[in-house]
Amino acid sequence: MQDTRQQILEILKRRGEITVQDLSRALKLTSVTVRHHLEILRSEGYITEPEVRRSSRPGRPRYVYRLTSTAADLFPNNYSGLANALFTALTEHTNAEEREQLLKEAAQNLALGVGELPTAPLPRLQAIVSYLKQLGFVTRLETQPDGEHYLHICNCPYHYVAQQHPEICKLDFYMLQALLDPATLERLPGHAFEDDLCRYKITFPEG
Repeated sequence: MQDTRQQILEILKRRGEITVQDLSRALKLTSVTVRHHLEILRSEGYITEPEVRRSSRPGRPRYVYRLTSTAADLFPNNYSGLANALFTALTEHTNAEEREQLLKEAAQNLALGVGELPTAPLPRLQAIVSYLKQLGFVTRLETQPDGEHYLHICNCPYHYVAQQHPEICKLDFYMLQALLDPATLERLPGHAFEDDLCRYKITFPEG
């Protein structure tokens, strides 16, 4: 990312909100230049639309900008480390049956986030693929002439955690089961099929 825009994001991260005038002073740039960079960041989804800042003092209204939730991904985080630590603690304090039930409940909660799905097989699958992408998966849908469908997952957001806790992979399976019901879901054995981490066969009931 261009250095000036990176600086703007870092300032917004520290301050929470800022005006064009404040950014102009902080960066020693003209207001026109600052607005140009802000518009690029806004078009990329990293900052909000300008909002009027309420003031009791007379004068022209001032507008503030804030970071969007999308911008959080631009800063370092340790989500995988946190998830791994939490699952390690969970493993130490629960048995296999309890963890299985917790994974099923978590999967059901994730499935609820998609909202209402189409009933027709192909539109349903396409909507599910879109939802998986929102969750951080890189997926590819393959439909065979005989009506069989294959879901390829090429990037899993839980891959790091799964290295130490393979049970976490059941979360994906249970979530997909809930999203695809009444279709039959089968995880195909093996890994590294082309660029895949996981590969699923999906069969919808006839009629």
